[in-house]
Amino acid sequence: MEQITHQTIIDLIPAYALNSLPAEEADIVAQHLQTCAACRAELAAYEHVVDALPLAAAEVEPSAELKGQLMQQIRNTGQTAVPAPQAAPTSWQQFLRALSGFLAGPRWQPVGAVVVLALLIGGFFVWRQATMPATQFVLTPTEAAPGAQGIIEVVGSNGRQATLTVTGLPPLDPANQYQLWLIQDGQRTSGGVFSVQTDGSQTITIHAPQPLPAYAAFGITIEPAGGSPGPTGERVLGFNL
Repeated sequence: MEQITHQTIIDLIPAYALNSLPAEEADIVAQHLQTCAACRAELAAYEHVVDALPLAAAEVEPSAELKGQLMQQIRNTGQTAVPAPQAAPTSWQQFLRALSGFLAGPRWQPVGAVVVLALLIGGFFVWRQATMPATQFVLTPTEAAPGAQGIIEVVGSNGRQATLTVTGLPPLDPANQYQLWLIQDGQRTSGGVFSVQTDGSQTITIHAPQPLPAYAAFGITIEPAGGSPGPTGERVLGFNL
Protein backbone atom coordinates (compact mmCIF):
# COMPACT_ATOMS: atom_id res chain seq x y z
CA MET A 1 0.00 0.00 0.00
CA GLU A 2 1.59 3.21 -1.17
CA GLN A 3 -0.22 5.70 1.04
CA ILE A 4 -2.04 5.03 4.29
CA THR A 5 -4.71 7.55 5.20
CA HIS A 6 -7.43 7.54 7.82
CA GLN A 7 -10.01 6.87 5.10
CA THR A 8 -7.92 3.95 3.83
CA ILE A 9 -8.06 2.35 7.27
CA ILE A 10 -11.84 2.89 7.48
CA ASP A 11 -12.23 1.17 4.09
CA LEU A 12 -10.24 -1.83 5.37
CA ILE A 13 -12.15 -2.23 8.65
CA PRO A 14 -15.03 -4.37 7.22
CA ALA A 15 -12.59 -6.98 5.89
CA TYR A 16 -10.52 -6.72 9.09
CA ALA A 17 -13.63 -7.56 11.15
CA LEU A 18 -14.01 -10.77 9.09
CA ASN A 19 -10.30 -11.66 9.38
CA SER A 20 -10.07 -11.51 5.59
CA LEU A 21 -7.20 -9.06 5.14
CA PRO A 22 -3.69 -10.10 4.05
CA ALA A 23 -1.29 -10.22 6.98
CA GLU A 24 0.48 -6.99 5.97
CA GLU A 25 -2.72 -4.94 5.76
CA ALA A 26 -4.09 -6.52 8.95
CA ASP A 27 -0.95 -5.42 10.81
CA ILE A 28 -1.34 -1.87 9.49
CA VAL A 29 -4.97 -1.70 10.64
CA ALA A 30 -4.08 -3.18 14.04
CA GLN A 31 -1.36 -0.58 14.60
CA HIS A 32 -3.73 2.25 13.60
CA LEU A 33 -6.45 0.99 15.96
CA GLN A 34 -4.09 1.37 18.92
CA THR A 35 -4.08 5.16 18.53
CA CYS A 36 -7.47 5.93 16.89
CA ALA A 37 -10.56 5.74 19.11
CA ALA A 38 -12.87 6.61 16.19
CA CYS A 39 -11.68 3.62 14.17
CA ARG A 40 -11.99 1.37 17.23
CA ALA A 41 -15.61 2.45 17.49
CA GLU A 42 -16.07 1.76 13.76
CA LEU A 43 -14.57 -1.71 14.20
CA ALA A 44 -16.85 -2.38 17.18
CA ALA A 45 -19.88 -1.57 15.02
CA TYR A 46 -18.80 -4.05 12.33
CA GLU A 47 -17.96 -6.72 14.92
CA HIS A 48 -21.45 -6.26 16.32
CA VAL A 49 -22.82 -7.02 12.84
CA VAL A 50 -20.55 -10.06 12.45
CA ASP A 51 -21.76 -11.38 15.82
CA ALA A 52 -25.38 -10.82 14.83
CA LEU A 53 -25.18 -12.44 11.39
CA PRO A 54 -25.49 -16.03 12.70
CA LEU A 55 -28.84 -15.14 14.25
CA ALA A 56 -30.17 -14.31 10.79
CA ALA A 57 -29.68 -17.88 9.54
CA ALA A 58 -32.55 -20.30 10.05
CA GLU A 59 -31.76 -23.57 11.84
CA VAL A 60 -32.10 -26.69 9.68
CA GLU A 61 -33.22 -30.01 11.14
CA PRO A 62 -31.35 -33.03 9.67
CA SER A 63 -33.57 -35.29 7.58
CA ALA A 64 -34.61 -38.79 8.66
CA GLU A 65 -32.79 -40.16 5.61
CA LEU A 66 -29.49 -38.64 6.76
CA LYS A 67 -29.95 -40.11 10.23
CA GLY A 68 -30.54 -43.54 8.73
CA GLN A 69 -27.40 -43.33 6.63
CA LEU A 70 -25.32 -42.39 9.68
CA MET A 71 -26.73 -45.29 11.73
CA GLN A 72 -25.98 -47.71 8.89
CA GLN A 73 -22.37 -46.53 8.74
CA ILE A 74 -22.04 -47.07 12.50
CA ARG A 75 -23.37 -50.63 12.22
CA ASN A 76 -20.97 -51.38 9.38
CA THR A 77 -17.91 -50.46 11.43
CA GLY A 78 -18.17 -53.73 13.43
CA GLN A 79 -15.50 -53.79 16.11
CA THR A 80 -13.63 -50.82 14.70
CA ALA A 81 -13.28 -48.07 17.24
CA VAL A 82 -15.51 -45.15 16.45
CA PRO A 83 -14.13 -41.68 17.24
CA ALA A 84 -16.15 -39.59 19.61
CA PRO A 85 -18.78 -37.67 17.64
CA GLN A 86 -18.14 -34.02 17.06
CA ALA A 87 -20.78 -31.35 17.03
CA ALA A 88 -22.08 -30.65 13.56
CA PRO A 89 -20.99 -27.24 12.23
CA THR A 90 -23.54 -24.52 12.63
CA SER A 91 -25.07 -22.79 9.64
CA TRP A 92 -22.79 -19.81 10.33
CA GLN A 93 -19.69 -22.01 10.42
CA GLN A 94 -20.71 -23.66 7.15
CA PHE A 95 -21.26 -20.23 5.63
CA LEU A 96 -17.81 -19.01 6.71
CA ARG A 97 -16.14 -22.15 5.37
CA ALA A 98 -17.92 -21.83 2.05
CA LEU A 99 -17.10 -18.13 1.88
CA SER A 100 -13.43 -18.77 2.66
CA GLY A 101 -13.22 -21.39 -0.09
CA PHE A 102 -15.04 -19.14 -2.53
CA LEU A 103 -12.75 -16.19 -1.86
CA ALA A 104 -9.67 -18.42 -2.13
CA GLY A 105 -10.29 -18.81 -5.86
CA PRO A 106 -7.74 -16.86 -7.93
CA ARG A 107 -10.39 -15.03 -9.93
CA TRP A 108 -11.62 -13.32 -6.76
CA GLN A 109 -8.24 -12.11 -5.55
CA PRO A 110 -7.67 -9.40 -4.62
CA VAL A 111 -10.35 -7.04 -5.94
CA GLY A 112 -13.19 -9.56 -6.11
CA ALA A 113 -12.84 -10.50 -2.45
CA VAL A 114 -13.23 -6.90 -1.37
CA VAL A 115 -16.31 -6.52 -3.57
CA VAL A 116 -17.93 -9.67 -2.17
CA LEU A 117 -17.21 -8.63 1.41
CA ALA A 118 -18.58 -5.17 0.76
CA LEU A 119 -21.77 -6.64 -0.72
CA LEU A 120 -22.24 -9.04 2.18
CA ILE A 121 -21.71 -6.48 4.92
CA GLY A 122 -23.42 -3.69 3.00
CA GLY A 123 -26.47 -5.89 2.39
CA PHE A 124 -26.75 -6.73 6.06
CA PHE A 125 -26.47 -3.07 7.02
CA VAL A 126 -29.23 -2.19 4.55
CA TRP A 127 -31.45 -4.84 6.10
CA ARG A 128 -30.62 -3.71 9.62
CA GLN A 129 -31.27 -0.06 8.84
CA ALA A 130 -34.62 -0.98 7.26
CA THR A 131 -35.77 -2.89 10.34
CA MET A 132 -34.12 -1.02 13.22
CA PRO A 133 -33.75 2.62 14.27
CA ALA A 134 -30.45 4.41 13.75
CA THR A 135 -27.77 3.12 16.12
CA GLN A 136 -24.83 5.37 15.26
CA PHE A 137 -24.52 9.14 15.10
CA VAL A 138 -21.40 10.83 13.72
CA LEU A 139 -20.71 14.22 15.30
CA THR A 140 -19.16 16.89 13.10
CA PRO A 141 -16.60 19.42 14.36
CA THR A 142 -17.05 23.18 14.58
CA GLU A 143 -14.46 25.90 14.08
CA ALA A 144 -13.67 25.70 17.79
CA ALA A 145 -12.17 22.20 17.30
CA PRO A 146 -11.77 21.53 13.55
CA GLY A 147 -9.69 18.39 14.08
CA ALA A 148 -12.16 16.69 16.42
CA GLN A 149 -14.31 13.62 15.70
CA GLY A 150 -17.09 12.01 17.65
CA ILE A 151 -19.32 8.93 17.38
CA ILE A 152 -22.35 7.99 19.49
CA GLU A 153 -23.00 4.23 19.30
CA VAL A 154 -26.20 2.79 20.79
CA VAL A 155 -25.39 -0.41 22.72
CA GLY A 156 -28.50 -1.13 24.80
CA SER A 157 -31.50 -3.07 23.49
CA ASN A 158 -33.88 -0.33 24.67
CA GLY A 159 -31.93 2.38 22.84
CA ARG A 160 -31.18 4.35 26.00
CA GLN A 161 -27.61 3.18 26.57
CA ALA A 162 -24.80 4.26 24.29
CA THR A 163 -21.11 5.06 24.16
CA LEU A 164 -19.62 8.37 23.08
CA THR A 165 -16.13 8.17 21.59
CA VAL A 166 -14.27 11.38 20.78
CA THR A 167 -10.84 12.07 19.30
CA GLY A 168 -8.91 15.21 18.51
CA LEU A 169 -10.45 17.40 21.23
CA PRO A 170 -8.00 19.82 22.88
CA PRO A 171 -7.33 18.95 26.53
CA LEU A 172 -8.84 21.60 28.84
CA ASP A 173 -7.52 23.18 32.01
CA PRO A 174 -8.80 21.68 35.30
CA ALA A 175 -11.45 24.40 35.62
CA ASN A 176 -13.32 23.20 32.52
CA GLN A 177 -14.74 20.01 31.06
CA TYR A 178 -16.67 18.90 28.00
CA GLN A 179 -20.40 18.26 28.31
CA LEU A 180 -22.66 16.25 25.98
CA TRP A 181 -26.18 17.54 25.33
CA LEU A 182 -29.17 15.50 24.15
CA ILE A 183 -31.50 17.87 22.30
CA GLN A 184 -35.23 17.39 21.72
CA ASP A 185 -37.89 20.07 21.05
CA GLY A 186 -35.47 22.80 22.09
CA GLN A 187 -34.80 21.15 25.45
CA ARG A 188 -31.24 20.16 26.31
CA THR A 189 -30.53 17.27 28.67
CA SER A 190 -27.02 16.52 29.90
CA GLY A 191 -25.67 13.23 28.53
CA GLY A 192 -22.45 13.33 30.53
CA VAL A 193 -19.48 15.45 31.58
CA PHE A 194 -15.96 14.35 30.70
CA SER A 195 -12.33 15.31 30.19
CA VAL A 196 -10.11 13.98 27.42
CA GLN A 197 -6.76 12.29 27.63
CA THR A 198 -3.55 13.98 26.52
CA ASP A 199 -4.09 12.73 22.96
CA GLY A 200 -7.56 14.30 22.86
CA SER A 201 -9.51 11.03 23.02
CA GLN A 202 -12.09 9.70 25.46
CA THR A 203 -14.96 7.19 25.62
CA ILE A 204 -17.87 7.55 28.03
CA THR A 205 -21.14 5.69 28.65
CA ILE A 206 -24.45 7.48 28.06
CA HIS A 207 -27.64 6.66 30.01
CA ALA A 208 -30.40 8.65 28.29
CA PRO A 209 -33.92 9.22 29.66
CA GLN A 210 -35.37 8.19 26.28
CA PRO A 211 -34.06 6.20 23.28
CA LEU A 212 -31.20 7.98 21.54
CA PRO A 213 -32.84 7.87 18.06
CA ALA A 214 -35.71 9.96 19.49
CA TYR A 215 -33.45 13.00 19.93
CA ALA A 216 -33.28 15.55 17.13
CA ALA A 217 -29.68 16.60 17.74
CA PHE A 218 -26.60 16.19 19.94
CA GLY A 219 -23.95 18.69 20.90
CA ILE A 220 -20.77 18.94 22.96
CA THR A 221 -19.77 22.22 24.59
CA ILE A 222 -17.04 23.47 26.91
CA GLU A 223 -18.45 23.98 30.42
CA PRO A 224 -17.15 24.62 33.96
CA ALA A 225 -15.81 21.50 35.70
CA GLY A 226 -18.68 19.34 36.88
CA GLY A 227 -21.04 20.53 34.15
CA SER A 228 -23.76 23.14 33.75
CA PRO A 229 -27.60 23.03 33.88
CA GLY A 230 -27.56 24.26 30.27
CA PRO A 231 -24.98 25.05 27.58
CA THR A 232 -22.88 28.13 28.31
CA GLY A 233 -19.63 27.58 26.38
CA GLU A 234 -18.41 27.03 22.86
CA ARG A 235 -19.76 24.08 20.92
CA VAL A 236 -17.01 21.79 19.62
CA LEU A 237 -18.96 18.86 18.15
CA GLY A 238 -22.54 18.36 17.03
CA PHE A 239 -24.98 16.22 15.11
CA ASN A 240 -27.76 17.64 12.89
CA LEU A 241 -26.39 21.17 13.26
